[in-house]
Amino acid sequence: MNQTARGTDAPGRVLGLAVFVLGVVLLLFVFYVAYTELTGNSLSQVARPPQGGPDMGLALALVLKAIFLFLLGYLASGIAGRGIGLYQASRGEPAE
Repeated sequence: MNQTARGTDAPGRVLGLAVFVLGVVLLLFVFYVAYTELTGNSLSQVARPPQGGPDMGLALALVLKAIFLFLLGYLASGIAGRGIGLYQASRGEPAE
């Protein structure tokens, strides 16, 4: 039985939309965390290094936070993309 004879797959559509919404919520969370980090106190500490010179531990912490936020954003966008793929597959549309 092919996809056009069955019509659309209702549970697949719901699951695809749910996964897509989850990905969008995760992206919004990543943007919120990035905003709070950028407007927080951590950047002002880098702008004014202590008397002994720059604190490399603080710089490393900022770089690690940036990498972590990038990875979270990448994973969230991948989850949203999978949700769209599930939704398209449930409708019987060919994948691009």
